[in-house]
Amino acid sequence: MKETLSVPNPEQIGNQNFAELLAAGNSVCLFVWQDSELWPVRYVSDNVESIFGYNKQQFIDREVHFKFLIHEDDLPRVNEEVKRLKSGETGFRITHNDYRIKHKNGRHVWVSDTTIIKMDTDDGVPLLFGYLIDITERKELEIKLETERNRLQLLLDATRLGTWEWNPQSNLTSFNDRWAQIFGWSREEIEQSPYSWSSRLHPDDYDRVWRAVKDHLDGITPFYESQHRIRHRDGHYVYVLDRGRVIERDEHGKATRYAGTVTDVTEQKQAEINARRAASAKNVFLANMSHEVRTPLHGILGLVSVLENTALDTHQHQLLMTVKESGDHLLQMLNDLLDLTRSEEGQLKLNKDVLELARILQHIESMYRAPIEEKGVKFIIHHSKALPERIFSDRARLIQILTNLLNNAVKFTEQGTIMLSIDWSVDPVTTTQAQAQGELLIKVRDTGAGIRDTQRIWQLFEQEHQGLSKKQSGSGLGLAIVRNLVQLLDGEIEVDSEPNRGTCFSLRLPMYAVYSDDVNHEALDKPKLPTLVSRRILIVDDNPINQLIVSEMLTSLDQHVTKVSSGHEAVEMLKQNTVDVVFMDLHMPTMDGIETTLKIRDLPIYQPHIVALTANAYPETRTHALRSGMDDYLTKPFVKADLARILNRLDKVKN
Repeated sequence: MKETLSVPNPEQIGNQNFAELLAAGNSVCLFVWQDSELWPVRYVSDNVESIFGYNKQQFIDREVHFKFLIHEDDLPRVNEEVKRLKSGETGFRITHNDYRIKHKNGRHVWVSDTTIIKMDTDDGVPLLFGYLIDITERKELEIKLETERNRLQLLLDATRLGTWEWNPQSNLTSFNDRWAQIFGWSREEIEQSPYSWSSRLHPDDYDRVWRAVKDHLDGITPFYESQHRIRHRDGHYVYVLDRGRVIERDEHGKATRYAGTVTDVTEQKQAEINARRAASAKNVFLANMSHEVRTPLHGILGLVSVLENTALDTHQHQLLMTVKESGDHLLQMLNDLLDLTRSEEGQLKLNKDVLELARILQHIESMYRAPIEEKGVKFIIHHSKALPERIFSDRARLIQILTNLLNNAVKFTEQGTIMLSIDWSVDPVTTTQAQAQGELLIKVRDTGAGIRDTQRIWQLFEQEHQGLSKKQSGSGLGLAIVRNLVQLLDGEIEVDSEPNRGTCFSLRLPMYAVYSDDVNHEALDKPKLPTLVSRRILIVDDNPINQLIVSEMLTSLDQHVTKVSSGHEAVEMLKQNTVDVVFMDLHMPTMDGIETTLKIRDLPIYQPHIVALTANAYPETRTHALRSGMDDYLTKPFVKADLARILNRLDKVKN
């Protein structure tokens, strides 16, 4: 006989049980309203106070009127929805659009309200039964997201950016309306696949662009950026600036969301192309004109030289000398102009040979001693005993640099001193019995008018006009020529000047000292780099192209290189790893090179040698960088030899 388990009878479940269950929480509240003016509350669950701040009795005693708690902007809509409910249009039940109830403390609570209508069986009065859910947290998040979405859309509309998103795993791609419009299509006409983009790429840009896309996809570059051409619907090509970044990867590290923007830069690119054409046409015109003018000028100066040797009285001789000086000045300007156009076209060449340095200095002194001292200005030439007797360089270009700098000093100096100093810095590592690699150090210092804007002077046809007399005016070509020639010789030039305090131009020209007649000119023209100690080096630069250039140079010098793209990454990296040298870009977003250096210097770590990298040649920027804790300073553009020189100098200091 089976034993029968005794199971108690289940408790009867009623409405009170459901009310207790709902009241146990603090997000769902039950209401019963009477369908009359102000919607008096006939019933409300006990947890109402936890949601709206008013207790149950306040609603029942009608100290608080529910209708007055509804936000004034939402009340008309709620009224209209109640009318639809009572009319039967909604089947005598409705879920209101979300609305706001004013809390006792003054804030507003967002609620979701589902209501049905029933008749009171006792007095026949319509009653509204509803449950309200507190959705404030979710609603505020929705509003915030919608606000951000609207802001982003306004930004995209204002900047006229096209957007794209690509899943490299599934190849699912999406473009916005603006992306399609840039190329003459509607979004509906564009297939949502990468082929819609790649098939329209200009053939000459195709490989380069896909390499840039893949480099970021593989983590080689911190982001993707490319300027290229895409075919428009009508057949012409549109220049675009395309930028993107991987924003999501799967558990295996593979990209699943690659998003970016496209900007139409056709107008700017066309202006750039036109400017280059105009510049090229201008240079061709100037070069041709200089040649055309040179022929009659040669005739004038030739006849002057003939007349110099004829019998002339004093007045005639003075007039002839005026013609000669004017002709010489015009010839110098034409030579400068021709060299400048050749330089801009990349046609300026060097003609290097073994030179006697003393003879060059004698030539310079013979040219400038008399005219400078005739002005009442003292002329001093100082040359170091360390100067080699012979060097391997371009005599004409070296003299051209010196004469332009001295012409500038003579023009702007009415009293005081003009000094030319020459020194030599040798690299003992590359020194042999026949030759030694080093740098010719040149300074041209004057006590003249000084320069207010030291950047403007390097520009073609630019000079400081304020306070200049006609006697001081010129073509504005000299210093532009100097800068181009110094760069052609792989050198560096800096200027330090203050108004009314004089000017100092400092040059470093790499070259060989020659100690033997048995030299290989071709080998001398390609100076050997020093043998360097292998070091751990960190490159900090937000530009991936700059990173790549510096990294390749240093790697070829047998250095161990790590790259980061921001100051924050550099600081975090140095907290975990020891580095010997940091090459630091000065101009980076969020945290620049100066600020990054200050933070590094505050770290309790082995302190690296920090080298500033910048295109800014202002002396005050250099001073600011060094004062912030940087150890060295390198101005862009630079070459591998410049990096080698800094590392070699560091080797010497360590030893």
